[in-house]
Amino acid sequence: MITIDLDNKFAIVSDGEVIKLVQKDGRKKGKDGTPSGRKWWFQTYGQAVKFYEKKVDAGKPIHSLRELAKQIDSGYKRIEIMIDQKLKEAGVE
Repeated sequence: MITIDLDNKFAIVSDGEVIKLVQKDGRKKGKDGTPSGRKWWFQTYGQAVKFYEKKVDAGKPIHSLRELAKQIDSGYKRIEIMIDQKLKEAGVE
């Protein structure tokens, strides 16, 4: 089981076949400590991250290309690196 905490409200959880984006409710379930909460299922990590970006950015208006570039560099690049690292640790290439 791979759990990638994107922030304090969302995590990506995968068992190697199923990829879920979980909107955490503060509780854990099972022996492995999987976060519980509202779930969305995806076929790829990219789909899950895109959906996460839409959920998080829905309330944040972007007024310039500079703001967009800053947001991409600071947040989404961090998520990409975090996912790559977790997959390598789990032996998934």
